[in-house]
Amino acid sequence: MTKLKLKEVLRELINEYDITVASLARKSGVPKTNLNNWLNGGSPNIEQVQKVADFFDVSFEYLAFGKKQSHSLDDLLDKVELHTGLYEISIKKVSKKRRI
Repeated sequence: MTKLKLKEVLRELINEYDITVASLARKSGVPKTNLNNWLNGGSPNIEQVQKVADFFDVSFEYLAFGKKQSHSLDDLLDKVELHTGLYEISIKKVSKKRRI
């Protein structure tokens, strides 16, 4: 069984986005009491966790369990159709930090 990591991941996202719990509650539509309950280790409502995940633009699995999706370059290339010719591909890691 996978351990729930909602408490830790939610705290990290709140700090990363520099947002208060009250502001997150208003913007996500999840009651502040529920968010505080999660931050104290309480059990979440699945639909509300999805709302918060959508707000932060992360997957449900990441928010609830800390599981990051890993996409290898091979997986990416399997999904891309390349034709003959010369190509230059650049990959740049960008930060998702946004002001709220």
